Amino acid sequence: MIIQLWFCIVFSGFPAFSRSKTIDNEVYKLKKNRKSQTTGMSPGRCPYCGSSVVLRSADGIYKDNRAHTMLYVCSRYPACDAYVRAIPGTRMPIGSLANCRLRALRREAHQYFDRLYLSGIMSRNEAYEWLAVVLQAPLSQAHIGYLGEYYCQLVIEESKRLLENRHRVLTGRVPACRVTGGEVSAAG
Repeated sequence: MIIQLWFCIVFSGFPAFSRSKTIDNEVYKLKKNRKSQTTGMSPGRCPYCGSSVVLRSADGIYKDNRAHTMLYVCSRYPACDAYVRAIPGTRMPIGSLANCRLRALRREAHQYFDRLYLSGIMSRNEAYEWLAVVLQAPLSQAHIGYLGEYYCQLVIEESKRLLENRHRVLTGRVPACRVTGGEVSAAG
């Protein structure tokens, strides 16, 4: 019953998918690459102004940089405020350069996305699999840090939709549904 309810909430309106060896292999490759890479490619050029990008301390950009965070920053900063964090202990960017507006959208998208697994709708791994389906991208590329404005908005909307569906089911405002042969349908 709980599994059926979970499928009704999570996969209504989305094409059916299941864990496969392909997904498991992609997760393995991603973890292996992250562990083995201590240096990564720098972002190169700023996508907003075309200037070069430099790796520097977040001092002066972050109010508090006790963690000694490193950032890839547009060389025209602060005139061009594009930057992205580097993965701690590496030279790998954690996403793509973003201006203030895109950083705010990514934060909002991550807040809604995180609620999908923090609320118990799905596990963290399942949430990333869901994200890959929503983005129509391989699991290895399903990361909010690489999304542009359009896809951030899409993640926000789809996450809200799942959270609202869950709320309606929990409050009894929608009919129960049944999963048969991988398809979701109304019970009764």
